[in-house]
Amino acid sequence: MTIDLRGRSAFFVFSVFGLTIVVLAAVLAMPFELPIGASFWDTYIYLDGAYRMEQGQQIYRDFHAPVGPLNYVLFGLLHSVFDTANIVLLIQWCMILVTAPVMAVICWFAARRGTFAALALLVPYLVFSILPFNVVNWNVFPGVDGFGYYNRHGAVLLYLLVAALFFVPSRLALAVVISTLLLTLAFTKINAFAAAGLILFVAVVTRRIGIATSAAVAAICVSITALLELMTGVVSAYLLSVFRIFENNTGVLFQNITFTVSMRFDVILAGGLLALYLLWSQMRGGTNLVSDFDRPACGALSTNFLDRDWIWLGALIVANILYESQNWGSAAFISLWPLLLVFLLARPVGQISARPALALLIALTALPTFTKVVHSAFRAAATSVRDASIETPNLPPSINMSAKDLSVRGAEKSRRVMERHRSAYEHYAREGILPHYWLYFDHRFQVNVLETMNEVIGAIREREAELGRSYEIIDLRDFANPVVAAMERTPARGVAIGGDPYRAAFPLTDEEVEMLAETDLVLLPVCPVTVAREKLLADYAEAYADFRRISLTGCFDALENPGFTAAGQGGT
Repeated sequence: MTIDLRGRSAFFVFSVFGLTIVVLAAVLAMPFELPIGASFWDTYIYLDGAYRMEQGQQIYRDFHAPVGPLNYVLFGLLHSVFDTANIVLLIQWCMILVTAPVMAVICWFAARRGTFAALALLVPYLVFSILPFNVVNWNVFPGVDGFGYYNRHGAVLLYLLVAALFFVPSRLALAVVISTLLLTLAFTKINAFAAAGLILFVAVVTRRIGIATSAAVAAICVSITALLELMTGVVSAYLLSVFRIFENNTGVLFQNITFTVSMRFDVILAGGLLALYLLWSQMRGGTNLVSDFDRPACGALSTNFLDRDWIWLGALIVANILYESQNWGSAAFISLWPLLLVFLLARPVGQISARPALALLIALTALPTFTKVVHSAFRAAATSVRDASIETPNLPPSINMSAKDLSVRGAEKSRRVMERHRSAYEHYAREGILPHYWLYFDHRFQVNVLETMNEVIGAIREREAELGRSYEIIDLRDFANPVVAAMERTPARGVAIGGDPYRAAFPLTDEEVEMLAETDLVLLPVCPVTVAREKLLADYAEAYADFRRISLTGCFDALENPGFTAAGQGGT
């Protein structure tokens, strides 16, 4: 009787995979509290965007977004099933709905090379898919990274793309997997799609994917894209939005690349040295590790001169630098991992250990990204035990966050300062600077955003009771607007969510001015007044020409539609 080792390997790997998915679903079924992190307000974009689409608004027509529509669709789908789950986990894990089936296909083929190969691909995928942490920390206090979700999603998708190119030998399976990943990348993060294009270009010229597979991928992607355009028109609207964002960000690419290289110098230097080592080894008569890896599956060495280990590694480093130059600190460079695994599997363990320089450079290239994310997760978990809950009963239960007691008390005291000395912050805004450089990464600021939004919802309801009528269409002139979703009102049309006035907010069209003028109440956060908030208001001011400014709370003013009769005090 013979034992099918391949079958046992696959069974073990898929048992681990399946059990992990079950645990994730169980966690989403519980009201989990997480420690708030830097720039947490990026999180609200998803609640805002998904709610708008649920209300029938068309993305890129009724509202603009800085990323692809798939993010909001997947988050909305998961949120509809787990409506009390922590919003951070919902956003971070929503992409698993797409990536898990792809990873399953890759693991099925990787298991043919043994349990180690399949697990070595599965474990990093799970770590970077599950943990809501970036590689670079922007605050000394630990907490979940409530920004850059789509950047982390894009990094995982690129990881799967590289893994598929090397571990999926079936042409049919490879065509389906690449098509799925390309479409997901295109409708998630466009610059991740561009990085994927560079990787696939190398795959084509090295003949790692043949003409037939390339044609099949092109046919699948074009057909599905054309169908989406015919049914919804979202493709052309999305592309127009991408071009408008690109116009707003021209001229900074070189600066961003320089910053990326300096920030991720550890991985780039180690990877570059590894590529040079591989080139030097082949110049001295050494074999090509990519060919050695392919030999057991293909039965012959690759006949393409360009299909070489050092060329692949160099190309992936360049692709990740370009991707990271638009992301800054998320999880780029994890797509090097599958290729590094190829290098390890290309030779027997004994031969790898006999080449310590190769093993050391592989470790130096792979481990920093992995260890930084895992360290951030453990540190946040360990230090959040004594955190204080951020009380926001007017906001959705999914916004369930905590913070250091120092941050919560500091936020309360800072609000009093900002209320009493608003003119000082207005002076900062007029000078075009923030009160302090790291304002948006300060946990006190993020606590204030949450607590003041919770407070203003109560104030709106009180004013509505005084007026005897409700504000149906509500907007918030800030980065994102979860208030409307929390109150289940109608979002204003013609706005940009993720409203960075220097990157993602566009000049208003006449149609958008008309749509915005229908808004009943425009919320204006003033704790603190910042140059970005003031610029956003100025950019949209044309639509609010006849609106009247009122005070709702110490930290929120509002512009009231002239159709509403003033009641009580607060008019200015």
